Amino acid sequence: MVVEMASPVETLRDGGDYDYIIVGAGSAGCVIASRLSEDPKVSVLLIESGGSERNWKFRIPGGQSFVKDWEPYAWLYQTKSDPSRFDRAETWRRGRILGGSSTINGVIYAIGLPRDYDLWAEMGASGWSWRHVEPFFRRAEYCPGLAGRGKFGPVHVEVLRSPHARTDDLIESAAAVGIPKVADINLAKGAAIGVAQTNQLRGLRQDSATAYLRPAWRRPNLRVLTHARVERIVFDQGQATGLQVSANDKLFEVRARREIVLSAGAFGSPHLLMVSGIGPAQQLRTHGISVVADSQSVGGNLHDHPELYIEYEVRDRTYSSAMQWHQLALSGLQFALARRGQAISCASHILAYAQSRPEEVSPDLLLFSGPWGYLEDNFTFTSGVNTYSLSPSLCHPKSRGRIELKSADPREAPMIVPNLLGDRDDVLRLMRGVRLVDRIARAKPFSDRVIRRLSPGIDLSNDEALEAYVRENAGICYHACGTCRMGDDPASVVDSRLRVRGVGRLTVADASVIPLVTSGNLHAPTVMIGERAADLLRAPGRHISAA
Repeated sequence: MVVEMASPVETLRDGGDYDYIIVGAGSAGCVIASRLSEDPKVSVLLIESGGSERNWKFRIPGGQSFVKDWEPYAWLYQTKSDPSRFDRAETWRRGRILGGSSTINGVIYAIGLPRDYDLWAEMGASGWSWRHVEPFFRRAEYCPGLAGRGKFGPVHVEVLRSPHARTDDLIESAAAVGIPKVADINLAKGAAIGVAQTNQLRGLRQDSATAYLRPAWRRPNLRVLTHARVERIVFDQGQATGLQVSANDKLFEVRARREIVLSAGAFGSPHLLMVSGIGPAQQLRTHGISVVADSQSVGGNLHDHPELYIEYEVRDRTYSSAMQWHQLALSGLQFALARRGQAISCASHILAYAQSRPEEVSPDLLLFSGPWGYLEDNFTFTSGVNTYSLSPSLCHPKSRGRIELKSADPREAPMIVPNLLGDRDDVLRLMRGVRLVDRIARAKPFSDRVIRRLSPGIDLSNDEALEAYVRENAGICYHACGTCRMGDDPASVVDSRLRVRGVGRLTVADASVIPLVTSGNLHAPTVMIGERAADLLRAPGRHISAA
């Protein structure tokens, strides 16, 4: 996006009225703002706490590897020590920029499996089965080279243009151990492996701001504010009527005539609800917050895909050994001339679904892989060794964490309790995942390229040693979700129409409403939620409050 935003001080008027106000310009918020503003009769305000920086680090998919200072572009949430992983703590990054996390993520477009969404419906999210959500994926997609996919949407999706030379060998080795290879991994219905798909257009990242906001940019009924932070939701007799917004040390109030939509993400949305008086009543009172609605589930159900990097030294040049200046110059030349090579790489060159054991009725393992090894922060490549990583994860982890308040101050980040491996079944399945990817690495033809396994440096048949390795090394995939769970049961935070229970005229629409994480990266499902939310917001009788 080449047009810069006007600053909040120049455009935000105290007491301004809009039909819809959306908090957060991320994967879902940009979608909702664009779709609602298609109606010239309604006014839409989209508020983003970050800026609109569009430098090469974020436009070129591989550029994020060079980001050393994330803070201007991301919320850096520090977790509590996790007893399920030997008291390790970590930083969870979420986008603080137009496009949200879709501007800083691994550029993978993964729908997941139809079974994921059928499970949502079985868990009480009526109207969110695969039959119901598939049309919204197709509405969002523009996939000219993929049969059976959307052809007219704003999100350009393509199979990774230049996967590493050993990608096909890896897929063949996976097929040799029983994982079927498919041409389109996003049409898979069960166990499968295929080349990853990515939301790119001519080698450039297609984040939600680029795909959805840019075409809507000059609509007179859409206003986008950057560097503006929402402090609290304003209520009047149980109805959400406005927001307190701060910018440049000034506090403003804006009002919504129809509805307020929270799309601030899996951490931001529950945090804003709680500091505004919606959440577990005792926790709110402890911090001196007046209770608007006692909603015990706000901040609960936090989960993410746990992931491990199983690394091998290979005979081919990989990205881990291509960080010298002359190799980087070559990568830049490949990008400039052909939009190919390392610069357009996404976070995994394959995506696979597999059963960890024969008795599993559907895939429970999610596999990623790429021509690199990572240092501890999961973003900096190792160097000097040609490293190839195979990464087992879980489709549907059972472990659950939570988000709690540290104080009533909306500027103080919430406390994150990850509990990533709190359920031992997750550990056991990850152990089986490690053994599976090692079987793949030892199968031909990929095995012909492997020199040795670099990690873990243990006997994989030793259960005790392998469990310790999993707990010491498992990390997150940055796919946090579930903290404002949707469902038809009274304990859910939002109902199946995404309306916050206990109040009126307030909606949540982002990854926080996901009841169970999908089998893959969350950008595509979150865009789908945005598309569906826009339809729900425009539906007749929308403003009847959820019970």
